[in-house]
Amino acid sequence: MKLNKTKYIGIDIGGAHLKCIGIDKNKNITYTKYFSYEMWVDKNSLKEKLHIINNDMKDIDACVGITMSAELCDSFKSRRIGGQFIVKACEILNFKKFFYSNHLEAFRPKIVLDEIMSMNWHSIGRLCEKKIKNCLIIDFGSTTTDFLCIKNFKFQNKYFDDFSRLNNNELIYSGLIRTPLFGLKKNVSLKKKSYQIIPEIFAHMSDIYRVLGLIKNNTDIGNTADGSNKSIINSFRRISRNFGFDYDKSKKNLILEISKKFYLCQLDEIEKNILVLKKKYRFGKNMKIMLSGIGQTVLKNYLMKKKYNVDYLYNFLNKGSYRFASLHAPALSIALLLSEKK
Repeated sequence: MKLNKTKYIGIDIGGAHLKCIGIDKNKNITYTKYFSYEMWVDKNSLKEKLHIINNDMKDIDACVGITMSAELCDSFKSRRIGGQFIVKACEILNFKKFFYSNHLEAFRPKIVLDEIMSMNWHSIGRLCEKKIKNCLIIDFGSTTTDFLCIKNFKFQNKYFDDFSRLNNNELIYSGLIRTPLFGLKKNVSLKKKSYQIIPEIFAHMSDIYRVLGLIKNNTDIGNTADGSNKSIINSFRRISRNFGFDYDKSKKNLILEISKKFYLCQLDEIEKNILVLKKKYRFGKNMKIMLSGIGQTVLKNYLMKKKYNVDYLYNFLNKGSYRFASLHAPALSIALLLSEKK
């Protein structure tokens, strides 16, 4: 990567993660940066991360596109107050700045909060809509799963806030990393026994995928529930804690069987949503599904076993070099849309 060739930068500001992708005039990746933080604990941590981007790209003539979802953090009294804080914080960026909008003009000069808040997912659909006729795009991220429908070269999603999207099959608040176990199930049934789950954040879905060997270092992002390291043994301990017992080797197979139940529960929910959208938009039998996000490989393997026509977003964009960047698809999409801005 040649940092000094950077011309377009996409930044996705989430409450738990900040992702930044830079590209040159030929749309080659020149910069990738990922930060894990807890903005609801310290709002000013955002400014610290933006200062790092400034320092990394000192004296580089580039423009930056910004999208967000961190305004949802409960450190803000309202989403609007959160959006205002983020817009103000971004003033420290030493680049020509644009905030991504769901308006017909993706990067218009006027900032309208209702058009820019929680719009990170939307950028993926806009990037792809005129490039493919019919497709369902699924961005399986650390916290949420976004569903973007393209029919006849038109981006079909009609809702622009989490409340509406959650209630219209365009968003599932379930992700590869941060989802607590009790967010998916209240109990697990195995061999005619029911194991009740304690509704405390003792473990995350990242622990499930870790013990099953389905998560890699570059996608194992974020903090653990108890603050300890991400070793397999500690994941076994955290999962056990959610069921009210201490882990020892005699419990290993039980925890593995429990973990498989959670893995299937989460991905089965995604498949059910796929079937709803397939019917709603009258997609054909061999409907094309494209995947992005840090959970893309896990979801692809699951859907292929179900005989779906599925591929990665980075293959569709004809850039194998986008493989890592597509883990953070909104930031990549923002950078690419900026490069196409007239």
